[in-house]
Amino acid sequence: MPIVSCPIPGCDYATPDLDASIVAALLTTHSTIHASAGTGSAAKIEKVKRPTIVAAGTSEDWAYFTSRWSDYVEATKISGKDKVVQLLECCDEPLRKDLTRSSGVSLTTKSEAEVLAAIKRLAVREENTMVARVALHNMRQDRDETVRSFGARLRGQAGICKFNIKCPGCSMDVNYTDEILRDALTRGIADPEIQLDLLGDKNQTMDLEDVFQFIEAKEAGKRSASSLLDSHVVNSASSSYRKTKQMHLKEGQDLCNYCGKKGHGRGAPARVRKTQCDAYGHKCRHCDRFHHMENVCRSRTNLNVSLR
Repeated sequence: MPIVSCPIPGCDYATPDLDASIVAALLTTHSTIHASAGTGSAAKIEKVKRPTIVAAGTSEDWAYFTSRWSDYVEATKISGKDKVVQLLECCDEPLRKDLTRSSGVSLTTKSEAEVLAAIKRLAVREENTMVARVALHNMRQDRDETVRSFGARLRGQAGICKFNIKCPGCSMDVNYTDEILRDALTRGIADPEIQLDLLGDKNQTMDLEDVFQFIEAKEAGKRSASSLLDSHVVNSASSSYRKTKQMHLKEGQDLCNYCGKKGHGRGAPARVRKTQCDAYGHKCRHCDRFHHMENVCRSRTNLNVSLR
């Protein structure tokens, strides 16, 4: 059979001059290479989830929703009326009903900004700024909470405190949230030793990120020291155990003062000798006293010394 070339343009593969059935099998096997190359498996991208909003939320909840909504619009590339429809679908059923009742007409004809304003009026409850600020300064780090997680809680609360002031010189709004967060973070640290180190540091002009890094370094150092201390405690306990075991072993090899044998120590207490010492309950024939054998009787020893 003549040589057969691959039908795919740009491919130089050709079969040898073999039997027709073998050539067909070779071409079939070779075609799988093109098939796998042309249908490369791409990673499946998960569908972007639409954010949700409910009534009677906080300003922090609203800020989080608007951030998620912006990400959703950017990812889906929706626009025009579709954007308004999807925005309304973000509301749960009670909030959607209240929107319809308050507007009196369909909101799908409104702009995105108008719908957002209508949702905010119903979804965000009225808040007292001063109460929110007092709550911020009363926040404390939990025992097992990282300083970054505590900082995120602080920033979420600070979002409703409105730390803005107009500059008297240029009338621009100045945001001083980070300065307040730095003070609240210092006040709310759970570890009093780290707090004292921070307050006693010579650099009293640290910004918020510097304070985070200072606390994280101290926490890491204390964790490392704790692990090292734990290993020393374990080693010390192990060493004490070995010493005690060796001492008991040595005591077991000493001759008993009451029976003259090994196994229960030189001067074992009565509760031990009662079960382990042969001399317990025995009456010595030399001195007529109980609980010792004749071969270790001290009266006999003293008698031998006096006879000499």
